[in-house]
Amino acid sequence: NTIREVIGNAEMRIVLLTGQPGFAPESDIMKMLDIDEYWNKSDLSAEKLQSIVNSNMRTWEYISQIRSAKQGLQLVLDASRSINGKHDMASFSYAVLKEISNILKITEGGGIFCSSNAGSKSECLILSTHGCFSGTKGQPVETSLPAEMLQDFKQAIKERRHIFSKNHSVFFFETLDNQGADYITIVKSDNPISEQYEYLLKVFSENVSTGFANISLLNRLTELAYTDVSLNLQNRNWLTREIKNMNAQERLKTRLVIFDIYQFDEKAFTFGHEFCNKLMKLVHQSIVGTFARYDPRIALVSSRAFGMLVNVDFDISEAISCFQNKQKFEIEQVKQYIDVRILELKLSAALNLSPEKVISLAESSLNSSQVNQTKYIQHTEEKTDQITRRYELMAELRTAIGNKSLEVALQPKMNLSTLKPAGFEALARWQRADGSFVRPDEFIELAETAGLINELDHVIFEKILEVINQLKKQGYNLPVAFNASSYDLVEPSYFEQIKTKIEEYDISPSMLELEVTETQAISNYSLIKEALERFIDLGIKVSIDDFGTGYSSLAHINEIPSTSIKIDRYFVCDLEFNDNNQYMIKMILSLAKQFNFSVIAEGVENEFEAKWLQQQGCATAQGYYFSKPLFLKELFVWLKQYEVIKNE
Repeated sequence: NTIREVIGNAEMRIVLLTGQPGFAPESDIMKMLDIDEYWNKSDLSAEKLQSIVNSNMRTWEYISQIRSAKQGLQLVLDASRSINGKHDMASFSYAVLKEISNILKITEGGGIFCSSNAGSKSECLILSTHGCFSGTKGQPVETSLPAEMLQDFKQAIKERRHIFSKNHSVFFFETLDNQGADYITIVKSDNPISEQYEYLLKVFSENVSTGFANISLLNRLTELAYTDVSLNLQNRNWLTREIKNMNAQERLKTRLVIFDIYQFDEKAFTFGHEFCNKLMKLVHQSIVGTFARYDPRIALVSSRAFGMLVNVDFDISEAISCFQNKQKFEIEQVKQYIDVRILELKLSAALNLSPEKVISLAESSLNSSQVNQTKYIQHTEEKTDQITRRYELMAELRTAIGNKSLEVALQPKMNLSTLKPAGFEALARWQRADGSFVRPDEFIELAETAGLINELDHVIFEKILEVINQLKKQGYNLPVAFNASSYDLVEPSYFEQIKTKIEEYDISPSMLELEVTETQAISNYSLIKEALERFIDLGIKVSIDDFGTGYSSLAHINEIPSTSIKIDRYFVCDLEFNDNNQYMIKMILSLAKQFNFSVIAEGVENEFEAKWLQQQGCATAQGYYFSKPLFLKELFVWLKQYEVIKNE
């Protein structure tokens, strides 16, 4: 029991020999003691005793081998777990060397790890080391290995297999990656490597091979994620990662420069995709050559633009000027003069933004500056605030439309002969949570940019129908004009949606007037004409808004389905002192009479303008002289002075 339980040796074979079997019966002894055999001395001969010893020696050897194999397999299992947690070549290769040393119980030996490429003539360098080879990292294998190990190293590469020698092993790992790289691990042992350990190393090497394959695949996926495949250049994801990896101090000291190829889309259409790829490579080379001394980090951020990170302490103004003056290339025997628009943004102006938003901010600032075609733009913190506010408003607008929290205000249209309300124009109003109002021209442009204009118009139209019913309940049967964008009118389902809503709210189509701007009506004439005709057939009046300021033609004016035109406020403004404006209005009134259009003048600000328009035959007008746009509660108060028009 001491051997088995105290010392813990289960492999030792124990044979009991007795000369007095009466004092130690076999059945009792075998139950009581952990022994392997029981013999009577009288039953043994010299040959039998020798046979018993040999038999138990063989059994002990088998049991020891099994125990050793279990320990070895546990070592291999632990080693495999250890290397599986490594995802880069440096840490993985070092872990492999370390775990092989643990399996072989190496104390004075060591190992090296290197990469071999069959297609490369360059020297094979040591990438990782362990043990006695420490200090040889980065050195050529040829000068770092003893002759015998070097010979086995070359043989392993040539025959593409593992080689096991007395005191060292060479492991060859084939990855079959796209770069054709294979990996070799060489381990020197203190003691001869037994057949058992050779087998364990072969088992472990299978896991190592899988690990190399996984790292190779991960590297390839990383390469695809951070590289533009067609140009083999670092891409937007790479630049985003570079910014993300910066600490706050580094961001304060860094600027982002965007190089945008002007009229790139036209070149792509004219010369094709391959031509533009060559062009972008040449522009990239030019950027690298011009800014090399500033240690730039350059990436392709879009099909037409590059992004560059460079320290703010460098004065790059001269390099930018030089770059802009030399963009002349010859591609496929075609000379190209390239205009490059450059924007500089200091990351300190966007510290609170994510890396992706920083790049988007630079692009947005560049796009908003395209109107004046400036070739070099310096983005300011003020510009950041403007664009950030724009994005915040866009998000708020999306929520407001979803919640239907926008409202309508009504501006009265006045009959200039009776000076009584003849109808209203509905105007969208958006009040934010803090109580402030956003200008209509601002949020309507945001809605168009964000693709929300159709949703916005539907919300406002439903609000208008609610207002008309409220007016009817109070006895006011006056038509309300609503604005429709060209985005609405070219949508095939728009007419049916409007018709359905009118029926749902039980409102007569004659209580509605659709307003569309002159520019929209003419620029999308062929698409909008049919839609306007359907509205007129339904009984909804159609008015051409802002008449006289667009690029109308008499041919189209004659054919546009409409019932009235609105004289733009541009002509009404300063009417008392501007003879040209008076002449233009007279001409519009004459034209309207010729085509049987009713006329509404907008922007009337004073008594002179109202009387002059009435004298010239203009029937209806609107403007602050009569009333500002009013919310429904205010409108009811204002209408009390016109009680006589109720139920007319």
